[in-house]
Amino acid sequence: MKQIPVYFPMTYLPADGLNRLAACFENTRVYRPADSPLPDNMQAAVQQGCLEIETPPLSEPDPLDSLLEAYYAWAAENKGVDLASVKGRKTVVPFYGDATVSGIRQNIREMGDQGAPAETADPLLDARLFLSMAQELDRQDKALEESLDAVRAKEDSMLVELLGDAERHRDVAATMPGMRVADPGGYMTGSRLKAWWQLTCAGSGPGNLLVTDSPAVRDYLVERCPEFQKAGPELVLPLRQPSAGPPAAWQVQLLDYLAALMSTQAEPNPPMDMPAVDPAAPAVHLSIYRLAGIDATAFFSGLDASKRADAAPVGKDNLVICLIVTAGDQD
Repeated sequence: MKQIPVYFPMTYLPADGLNRLAACFENTRVYRPADSPLPDNMQAAVQQGCLEIETPPLSEPDPLDSLLEAYYAWAAENKGVDLASVKGRKTVVPFYGDATVSGIRQNIREMGDQGAPAETADPLLDARLFLSMAQELDRQDKALEESLDAVRAKEDSMLVELLGDAERHRDVAATMPGMRVADPGGYMTGSRLKAWWQLTCAGSGPGNLLVTDSPAVRDYLVERCPEFQKAGPELVLPLRQPSAGPPAAWQVQLLDYLAALMSTQAEPNPPMDMPAVDPAAPAVHLSIYRLAGIDATAFFSGLDASKRADAAPVGKDNLVICLIVTAGDQD
């Protein structure tokens, strides 16, 4: 059975993220915390056969919508409140400090119905609630980034019109760098990974081939498990948009190489027939990391935000993680 790379730990993919994945893989799977409408770009990729969406089976009725509604109502009522002044309160601010998702959920219930009895703990619902809020935060941050880029482009165009392109001093451009929000994977990384793993365990499971476009997630995992080894050289591939049709021969070779990394202890030869990249054209950089003798279940089950992962050999499968970044996102 062909292995499909699984994107992690985010559940929202903007257009540039989809383009990065399409530069490497014919198809990618993304887990979602709820069966909600997809963003237009993700829906288009699904229709083209470039993206698979998996939502674990949900209970009926699903309480997630009502919890999210209560949270956003709470957030609207507390907009502008000094976070320092409420840090010590019994009802803590969602996403503030190290508050757990279960604590957030209980606080929402307390705000909505004082004196209501505590609910039975539901780790999957807690994970879905956290990932839904993180997903919306990622979407809003991306929209803000795009708005700032549009403003920058207008300002740049205005300067060119006023000064003339030939007279425009290069120092002017240097004062107007590209506006980029922080790597979303760097925000509550441990909590994202735990919630994402809880979600995948309720579904078909992610397998042992994972892909991320977050350097912060890579750094977090390698720091906690130094046994991760970089496999082969970094691959540079042309950036492209998702498209329907059969995979390119080099995409098949790349997937075969990753499958070999997952199933053998020896390091196989990297694929040779990678497409040529124009130095002036946009490109993605693919770095591959392998954890020999440990599969995804053993690794993520032992991963703790405050400790290093247990890297004792378990089984014969290897966990393989791919980091895909564009040139501007490299370390």
